[in-house]
Amino acid sequence: MKWLVKNIVIAIWAFVIGLVLAYITSQLQLMKADYITDGLVAMVAGLIMVNGMSYISTHANPHQ
Repeated sequence: MKWLVKNIVIAIWAFVIGLVLAYITSQLQLMKADYITDGLVAMVAGLIMVNGMSYISTHANPHQ
C-alpha cells in the first residue's frame, strides 16, 4: 500500500509540474500548449525516473 500511495503522489505532483512548465513555455513561445498531453508526459517521465532510481539504489549492492 505504501508503494501505491507513493506512486500516486508522484504522479499528481509530476502532472502539476508538467502543467506549470507547459504554461510557462507556451507563454514564452507564444504558442498554444496541449496541457493534458504535457501533463501526462511529465507524469510518465516522473514515475519512470523515481521508480528507476529506487530500483537502481536497492539493487546497487546486493550482498548487503
